[in-house]
Amino acid sequence: MVDNFVTFFVAGHETTANLLSFTIMELARHPEIVTKLQAEVDEVIGVKRDVAYEDLRKLKYLSQVLKEILRLYPPIAGVMRWTEKKNVIEGIDIPANTTLFFSTYLMGRMERYFKDALTFDPDRFSKDKSRPYFSYFPFSLGPRSCIGQLFAQMEVKVLMAKFLQRFEFELAPPQSFKILDMGTLRPLDGVTCRLKPRHQFNF
Repeated sequence: MVDNFVTFFVAGHETTANLLSFTIMELARHPEIVTKLQAEVDEVIGVKRDVAYEDLRKLKYLSQVLKEILRLYPPIAGVMRWTEKKNVIEGIDIPANTTLFFSTYLMGRMERYFKDALTFDPDRFSKDKSRPYFSYFPFSLGPRSCIGQLFAQMEVKVLMAKFLQRFEFELAPPQSFKILDMGTLRPLDGVTCRLKPRHQFNF
């Protein structure tokens, strides 16, 4: 129980912060997507109201945006697995006692799995679009996948919904857009932006 608590609230802190940074970075480069997101947030949440749990499933376009961010900027670059016995997968022999590395980062950027893979396109995660199996796993797969993935996605969704509800924003130059891999992926120079309130609040 204690280990799981630490994983949720300590190990997840940095990766969630990085996900928010990458989201703001990409959205600031795509104002047309911000406009669509703000329209969705205004319709679902309104101007002043807080985000309710029931609202989260209604923010469908925001979900697509976050999935696309995780495709291009997964929390970690890859995952490792160890084979206890020999396996043959599609004619390839994998010996026993072998360490395998699956690159989440590279697979998310391969044309083999995603058309125009380097283009930021949240619509690729719309319901009517098909995707190959096992090509998208920002939180790993199987019984050892990240136990905090649902919590992290809800957390980021609430924060981004409130951010989009309250602010207009733009990147403050210069921005390098380079990525640093320190066990987790993060913007090399951080993300600096200018904020402007969207609404005048009278309390």
